[in-house]
Amino acid sequence: MKQFTLIVATAFLLLNGCSTQSERYIPSSEHEKASTSYKTVRLLNSANRSETVISTVYLNEVYAKYTEGKWSHFLVAFYNPIQKNRLYFKEDENQTEGSFVLLLNGEDANLSLPLEKDDLLVDLLPVHNAWNNYYYVRYRLPNAKPVLELESDHKQQAVIAY
Repeated sequence: MKQFTLIVATAFLLLNGCSTQSERYIPSSEHEKASTSYKTVRLLNSANRSETVISTVYLNEVYAKYTEGKWSHFLVAFYNPIQKNRLYFKEDENQTEGSFVLLLNGEDANLSLPLEKDDLLVDLLPVHNAWNNYYYVRYRLPNAKPVLELESDHKQQAVIAY
């Protein structure tokens, strides 16, 4: 009887400890929505290796209450070592040949802010890489379904549809 009590008490302690640890890893509803909205496109070079990677989260789907109105909000992670991971927008004056521009339904952003890697907004991305640059980008809300277009030298390179 003494051994049975000891086994039951040990099992209870182990199972109780595990349950409190697993509760710590339950994602918030915002993180769940962000992982559902998360989309990634890779552009491959001639050796079939990722040369450019763009990942986005449509923040209107994550924070619907705060993003109502006339704007579309995006969180963007961008990687391209040739362009030093710099994503350009049409208002940028120092674009070079081969630089990448991100459009929404053919229109340029009206606000683009680079984000620090430790920004709380960046934490919404399910995948974090040290080599990415991160941006908060705002566009005018389109009449049609939102489609992000990554262009280089006025040629469409990648499309992300929401």
